[in-house]
Amino acid sequence: MFEAKQLKINCFRWTPKADETLTNISFYKLAGDQNLALTLICQLVKKAHKQDQQVLCLMPGESEVISLDKAMWASEPSSFLPHGTGAESSPIAVSCDAEPGDHHQVLINLQPEIPTWFSRFDRVIEIIYQDSNYEQSKRDNFVFYKERGYPISYHDLTGKFKP
Repeated sequence: MFEAKQLKINCFRWTPKADETLTNISFYKLAGDQNLALTLICQLVKKAHKQDQQVLCLMPGESEVISLDKAMWASEPSSFLPHGTGAESSPIAVSCDAEPGDHHQVLINLQPEIPTWFSRFDRVIEIIYQDSNYEQSKRDNFVFYKERGYPISYHDLTGKFKP
C-alpha cells in the first residue's frame, strides 16, 4: 500500500503572479520512480494548500490520476486535502485532461509534454523521476523554458527524498 511520509521542503515559496511577470518554473529531481513522485506531489500540494493556492496536478493518464487520488487520501488522516478528479474548480484538482478549468495559480505537471496553456499559471512545477524516456522529455521541457526566458529553479532531491 502507498504510504506518504512527512518531508520538509524548504524551497517551496512563491508570490502571486502579477500580470506582467513570467510564470515561475521549478524542477524537482528525484532518485526514484513515479510512486516517489506521488509522495512529493502530496507534500507540494499540502504546502500550496496551506498558502491558499489552487493547484492543478496534470497526470499522464487516468491510472495515474487514480493513484494520486488514493495517495492524497492516504497521505495524512489529520490533514485532509480537499481535491477532486478532473479540471473542475475544486481548490486541488487531479486530471489528465488537456484543459486547465479555472485553475491559474499552481500547475504540477507530471505529463511528459508542456501543456500549451502553462503560461496562464503563476507557477509550474515539473517533477523528474527515474525513467529514461520521461527524464529526456523533462530535459526537453527545461530547454524549452530556458530558451524562452522563464525564471527556472532546480531542486535536486536525489538522496534527500525517500519513501
